[in-house]
Amino acid sequence: MFTAQESLAVIQPEAVKRLIVFGDLHGDLNALRNGMALREPNDLLIFLGDYADRGPAGIEVIEGIQELRSRIPNKVIALMGNHEDYTEDGEPTFSPCTLIDEAIRKRGSWDLFFPEFKRFTDQLFLTALLPGQALFVHGGINSRINSTEDLRMPDPALRRELLWNDPYPQNGEAPSMRGAGTMFGPDISRSTLERLGTACLIRSHEPRKALQGPYVEHEGRVITTSSTAIYDGRPFVLVLELENFPASEEAFHEAAVFLD
Repeated sequence: MFTAQESLAVIQPEAVKRLIVFGDLHGDLNALRNGMALREPNDLLIFLGDYADRGPAGIEVIEGIQELRSRIPNKVIALMGNHEDYTEDGEPTFSPCTLIDEAIRKRGSWDLFFPEFKRFTDQLFLTALLPGQALFVHGGINSRINSTEDLRMPDPALRRELLWNDPYPQNGEAPSMRGAGTMFGPDISRSTLERLGTACLIRSHEPRKALQGPYVEHEGRVITTSSTAIYDGRPFVLVLELENFPASEEAFHEAAVFLD
């Protein structure tokens, strides 16, 4: 259903009936299970990252997605989020991090769990592409992406921005208040997606934007999702029919299936 090209997964639309797209889960095992109950045989699952931290069941979510990748590897694309970004020694590059304490409680120590977690993160993609239709990423894009080759083998700076960047309403780019990544405006979305030959960007990273369903901005080009209830919102997945891929903001809202 897709081909792996280094850090980029390229979806083969002729082999897929529907995409089921999960946003941030953040340890919401109930949302993962409810989303999986929607799966049909010809569906491709896409996870946009941030599987643990903040919620109570990060380990169970990680192990559940790892089990899916082992059982149906050609039907699961799992992307990296900024909460999967650790050093080789197991130090998180973000804060706060609650997964380490969770591993100590549930698995005895972080040192015991980290090798399993690293096997999980080493297999994560950074982006996925539905040719001509959508780019999937955890965070966002920038003005320096010129082709899919940049996504296949991103340099360290681009890798970090794919994990951390956020859209904002002004044109251009500006430093992010997060302290990592940049903010990118509608003109950046338009020009970068045009160079990639695709219509829209589907991302997560800001679940508070999507508490009651998809948040659509940048003239319909950028769609933010959330599949976690930890911010007191309604978790949902996007169920996207490839024969009639959403072409409007209303269509993306209609594609949202709530998981509560």
